[in-house]
Amino acid sequence: MGTTARSWAPPPGPDSQMQPAGVHWDAVKAPAHLGRPALEALGCDSGAVIRDPYRGELYWLLCVGAAASWPRLPDIDTYGPACWIEVPPEGREGGPGPYWLPLVGGGRLYTDPVRLHAALATVITDRYPPDAAARL
Repeated sequence: MGTTARSWAPPPGPDSQMQPAGVHWDAVKAPAHLGRPALEALGCDSGAVIRDPYRGELYWLLCVGAAASWPRLPDIDTYGPACWIEVPPEGREGGPGPYWLPLVGGGRLYTDPVRLHAALATVITDRYPPDAAARL
């Protein structure tokens, strides 16, 4: 199966840490202009989400291995083995630096990759010209 919220925790203390994807979780990165509406569409189906205000990006945590089978979407990146992301400390819900968006999924660590993909694909289809949406 995958890592549970009990077997992995964000870094303690005041500082963010670079952590490897593909060990306890994989991640999906979306620019905020696509990620925010997808997050709203997911609602309670979203797990943990990191907001990087400097880069204007959102990162969803997914179960290990999900990045390998993620169908491509324009402007969306996946992070699996050999990738690193900056993880904010536990409890940080505002800047400076990366922070956790409030958990709406009942404290769930992972977001279902199929639901996340569908939410992002819908936002992309709604926001991009028809020729870009056809590439989905």
